[in-house]
Amino acid sequence: MNRIIFCLVCVLAGATWIAPEAYAAGKSKTESAQNARTAQYNKPVWGKKANRSNGLYTIRNKSVANGICLNVGAMYYYGDVDMLDQAFVHGFQPQNLSIGGSLHFGYMTPLARFANWRFTLGGGYLHGNDSARTETRTVKGEEKRAGKGSFNNIFGEFNAGVEFYPFPRAGFYIYAGLGLAVSYIKYDFEKYGIEPGSTVSLLPMLPVEIGYNFYLGGSCFLGIWAACHQGLMDMGKANLDAWPLESSSKFQWGDGYFQLGISFSYRWHNCETCRISKW
Repeated sequence: MNRIIFCLVCVLAGATWIAPEAYAAGKSKTESAQNARTAQYNKPVWGKKANRSNGLYTIRNKSVANGICLNVGAMYYYGDVDMLDQAFVHGFQPQNLSIGGSLHFGYMTPLARFANWRFTLGGGYLHGNDSARTETRTVKGEEKRAGKGSFNNIFGEFNAGVEFYPFPRAGFYIYAGLGLAVSYIKYDFEKYGIEPGSTVSLLPMLPVEIGYNFYLGGSCFLGIWAACHQGLMDMGKANLDAWPLESSSKFQWGDGYFQLGISFSYRWHNCETCRISKW
């Protein structure tokens, strides 16, 4: 009996010395694992190429992002001071073309998974001349075969709309919005019996655009695009070509212009939004 009691005492004593050491070893391993997880969490996420190009944890379209964009392109006017008042009816009219006539500064911010809001402030130079048009008109009670004349327009335009990307991984987009063009127009309609002069015009616009963004790397994109900016009316003080001059003119489909150009944009994603969507 004494031997049994003596053995139990020895076993308990050994356990008393071994337990703290095992506990300390287990605690050390737990702390090491916790420290490793903390270090991984605090690791700079922008040091990874995938995060730098797509944002934190995101796999969405690179073009659907906050961004600043500069566009430059050629513009082609169409409207009243054109051959038969319709674009390209008699083919391309070089007098209606202004090369490098527009410069746009735009700001974009994500609207949905495949769309951006886009706010654009632009400007440009438009001109037209239909003096060579052979059309019978009544000028001061006398019939003449002549066009209206010519005009030059320096304008600024503000647009707001939505840039939609129908394909998840591609840079192709469709844009539509509403805008307002403010124009300073100098005109010469002397052949139509009107003295040359100048006027200021405000015209609501409907811009529509298609394009493609090529990813260059480092959040930079190069784009090509084509657009049409259509005026929503054609009245006195609300046009692009100063015609008609009469304030009592009836409402009709307005003037407009085509654009073709290139763009350079810098875009970035909202990391906190990506983090929330991940977890």
